[in-house]
Amino acid sequence: APTLTIWAREAEVKHGRIAMLAATGLIVQDLFTFPFYSKWYTGEKVWALHDKLVKVGAAWQVLLFLFALEIPFIQKAIDGTLDGTGDYGFDPLGLKSDRRAVTEIK
Repeated sequence: APTLTIWAREAEVKHGRIAMLAATGLIVQDLFTFPFYSKWYTGEKVWALHDKLVKVGAAWQVLLFLFALEIPFIQKAIDGTLDGTGDYGFDPLGLKSDRRAVTEIK
């Protein structure tokens, strides 16, 4: 059961990060729109954006992109090397320079 716990921890961290990004996206889309989006985006609010995404066929692109992000974690699960950190390895600003925090989670 330890591997199940690590898998659950990994999923919890990833879902938390996705929820934070989604909440930020909900706020930002009401405040700012890129000028070149006017071809697809015609001022819909959050509750109408899902239907618009499906209507223009972009929902599959989003799902495929999310699946592509999951491939490294699927491979780690198959190899048995999940560490429970949910780490994508993407840190362009170097904010996660302290590796002690990662080892404390383990």
